[in-house]
Amino acid sequence: MITESAINTITWKPITLSDRELFEKTGENKEGIAMFGFPSLFFWKNYYKTTFAVINGNIVCRGLSDSGKCVIYFPRGLNNMTEDTVRSAVDSCDGKVRLYPLTEDTANKIKEAIPNSNVKLLDGKCEYVYNQSDLANLAGKKYHAKRNHIAKFDKNYVYEYIEVTNDNLDMLAECAEHLFNKIEKSPKEEYTAIKCAIEHFGDLGLRAALIKVDGKCVAYSIGSRINGNTADIHFEKADRDFEGSYAKINNCFAKNAWQDVLFLNREEDLGLEGLRKAKLSYYPVKLNQMYSVEIF
Repeated sequence: MITESAINTITWKPITLSDRELFEKTGENKEGIAMFGFPSLFFWKNYYKTTFAVINGNIVCRGLSDSGKCVIYFPRGLNNMTEDTVRSAVDSCDGKVRLYPLTEDTANKIKEAIPNSNVKLLDGKCEYVYNQSDLANLAGKKYHAKRNHIAKFDKNYVYEYIEVTNDNLDMLAECAEHLFNKIEKSPKEEYTAIKCAIEHFGDLGLRAALIKVDGKCVAYSIGSRINGNTADIHFEKADRDFEGSYAKINNCFAKNAWQDVLFLNREEDLGLEGLRKAKLSYYPVKLNQMYSVEIF
């Protein structure tokens, strides 16, 4: 039973780069969930007002939803999940509380521990996971259209694929700014997160690459390793005026940057039908469906 004094001892702290080791030591992201990764939590922290606390040995994050309500995030697999941990975190918020993103297993464990809770499927929060070899090789009949897009790009443009390092990071920053201004209705909040990722590129262990045509940036991609066999593609942007640019950066980045992983997590579809179709067209081998739990 959690007492008021116990609740008051919970210290919610802003996430800083120095916390990366603590997050990663607390438990490997065995499920390969992009939303559980430290880089994502870090470069979206200002938008969601994210803070964290260590409760019963588990790292628990607290922030705001898009509607401004208090939500509790669980960035790890929670093998040591307990009712006390949940109640401590929930009691730090006022009123009805939502916990997410959660795997189905974790959501059901919370439901068992706290009967007055409600498990819901998170629309638009299904992560798409692919074989690295599929995206790198695009072999077989099902990828015929993708190969055609790339062939058109190769025929029409003389391009340069550039791997981003700390020495040429300014090139990525210029590319991101150019495409933010170029792409219509590009979300400012996302661009802020991208700039944060670039600013802390080395400290977050990110990998990135870009494609230039005639000295002009036409596409870039940024990712990081989630665990021993999975990488997360955080951001991918391309100029649609250059036909096949999205297919080209997708293929080149998978082929050149991620030879040391088996799977690539290309994150969620945001509930957008067009984005959902685009992600399905690359034939994912796994869907990480995420859940929420509301506690009353």
